[in-house]
Formats: sequence, structure tokens, C-alpha cells
Amino acid sequence: AVVSTQSTGGGIVEVFPADFVYLAPETTAEALVEGLVETIERIDEGSIMSGWEMHERVKKMYSWSDVTRRTEQVYKECLSPKMSLTDRLEFQLNRAPVAGVLYVICYAISYLIFAITTWLQPEHTIEVVPTRYCDGRLEKGRPNTLGRRGR
Repeated sequence: AVVSTQSTGGGIVEVFPADFVYLAPETTAEALVEGLVETIERIDEGSIMSGWEMHERVKKMYSWSDVTRRTEQVYKECLSPKMSLTDRLEFQLNRAPVAGVLYVICYAISYLIFAITTWLQPEHTIEVVPTRYCDGRLEKGRPNTLGRRGR
């Protein structure tokens, strides 16, 4: 069982089934202790599943092969440039209204910083590294993205 508070347990209830989670009504140490004691008592009474039973249930819900497949799918989507920048920003806005707005704001700030630094030091002024060891092979003539220091 998972014992948390209502204010910090936001992500927990999305990950675990509702009967795995006890949310304390307040964000105090006393409320968490009461929640732990109540949860332990309920496990002893048999009114909620034991840790082993929960483990067996979670084991059936999640598998490493499924996690690997979904992770691989995310990487494939990230590596394939299917959407334009405006499409990606619009997708983020529609997918998660609050987080999407934050994402777009962070992206805009990052892009502004990138534009300013590119203006201050254009790419043609950046030194080229003569050779670079990458993935077990030497590549020649790659730009040194760390600036003139090369560190």
C-alpha cells in the first residue's frame, strides 16, 4: 500500500490503482503516521491486500517487455521528424492544457536564449574540432559546440 498526502499524492493515484493508495487528509507528519497505522491495521485485519498480493497484482499489470516496447515507441517518435514546430507546440497545448502552456513558455524562452547566443556568436565563428571519437569511430570536422575553449 502507498500512504501519501492529498497534496503530494497527485501522481501516485494516476500510477497505482485506487485500492493501493491511502491519502492522508492533511499534509502533516501526524496525518501520515495515522495513515500508516490505519493501513497496517487494515492489512492485519485482511480488509486490504497484503504487500505480497499487491506485488502479484502489479506484476500482472506491468511487464518489462511492455515498458521496453513503449519506451522504444517514444524514442522512435522523437527521432522521426513528422511534425513541424508549430504542430508540436499545438499538440502540447491540446494534450495537456496547463502543462502544455508551461512547455510552450519554456520552449519560447529556450528558443529566445538560443537566438540571442547565436546572434552573439554565429556558428561560422565557432572553432571546428579536428577529430572526435564518437561511438567507437573517429569523425572529422564536427563543430565544437562548447565554444572556443573546447572543454
